[in-house]
Amino acid sequence: MGVLRSLHQAGVLGPHPVRAVVVEGFTTRLAFGVVIFAMPLYARQLGMSLTEIGALVAMKALVEPAVKPFMGRAVDRWGARRGYLTAVTVRLIASVLLFTATTPASLYATRLVQGAASAARDPASISVVADSNEQKLGRAFSLSFGAKDLGAVSAGALGGLLLSGSGNDFRLLWAFVAAISFVPVVVVWLWVPRPAPRRKDAAATAALATTDPATGESTAGESTGEHPLKARSPAGTRLFADPRLRLLCALGLFAGMTAHMTHGLFPILASEVAGLTPGQIGAIYSASVIVLLVVGPLAGLAADRYGAAPLTGARGIANTLSSLLYLAFPTAAGMLSGRLVDDAGKAAFRPPWGSLLAQAARGAGPRGGRVAAGLDTALSVGEAAGPVIAALLWDVWGLAAFLLVRAGLGIATEVLVTRRLVHTAPARAEQLRP
Repeated sequence: MGVLRSLHQAGVLGPHPVRAVVVEGFTTRLAFGVVIFAMPLYARQLGMSLTEIGALVAMKALVEPAVKPFMGRAVDRWGARRGYLTAVTVRLIASVLLFTATTPASLYATRLVQGAASAARDPASISVVADSNEQKLGRAFSLSFGAKDLGAVSAGALGGLLLSGSGNDFRLLWAFVAAISFVPVVVVWLWVPRPAPRRKDAAATAALATTDPATGESTAGESTGEHPLKARSPAGTRLFADPRLRLLCALGLFAGMTAHMTHGLFPILASEVAGLTPGQIGAIYSASVIVLLVVGPLAGLAADRYGAAPLTGARGIANTLSSLLYLAFPTAAGMLSGRLVDDAGKAAFRPPWGSLLAQAARGAGPRGGRVAAGLDTALSVGEAAGPVIAALLWDVWGLAAFLLVRAGLGIATEVLVTRRLVHTAPARAEQLRP
């Protein structure tokens, strides 16, 4: 805690809510990264088949699109802090339920609770950052995603050490997960402040309004940190009536879909097409982690300096280039270069994506939670659909069709969505005034 306090005083971790999101992201990913590592082994011990284990792993992605919109409405009604506390508390409950998961049915039920907690966490954490006075949103989200990546990297090695050191005692592993899962509850409780009461005096709000002499447009709400999107979305209209929000929704859907078309299939691609051994595949994953930890912070800084929207095209470009590398060079070098390009695009996309979601939530006012959850749900739907579409293309039409379709979708995302998003209104951090 002393190290965290020093980093906060130096301005590295930003205000208390951002610090909470960073620490919560690391500890949550560390705890449940261990679960992801150990759960297939535990399921095998319970006598589950490979098909049943595959369904177990996929349940998280299937439950997320159903839970995220609900959490968005809950955040708007309860506040971001209460929604965040609910999410981390449900995750703590899920970790305790591991002790009772002694049958396949109970393990499935526990996995559903884990997926619900993960889905609830994302829109709540985005809303917490949006409600803070943080202006460098790109930096905030690069720290958040970097902390989660670091936790995930540490989890696999830690899980292996705990299991080997305890003689495959899963109950000891679950006890460690439960202990670590208690930390996010304390962190969110202490560091995320209660929301200030909303001002209901319309006259006071009107008194803050000024007129931009250059454009003649009202700047009402800018002094409270609201994004110009709010001025374009009259009260009572549909949630995504603004065309920029619809573009963000399309971006999340297609970026998530094309990114995850190789997410679960990469080990098969590397082993069956390129002939790599498990050790070589593991080395590629280790190298890609370095890319995530280096490119992510740089993308956050660039989003704060030049605006978030231009960087959102990195995901589509990387998806296209990596697909062509996998197809043209089915070797160890081709798999390595394609994976590095893939993860570089992922790391460059996430901070500006989070920044755009936070800006949209700020601009939506009392509907901010629903906007953040709706946009994040579009990303989750794409991530869930991507592996299914990829497996179908590969199985029916072959590897070349699968990778060429992925490359084409990456180009379409860049041309039809990202470029239009940049031209509508560049989302520069300077537009968000304290």
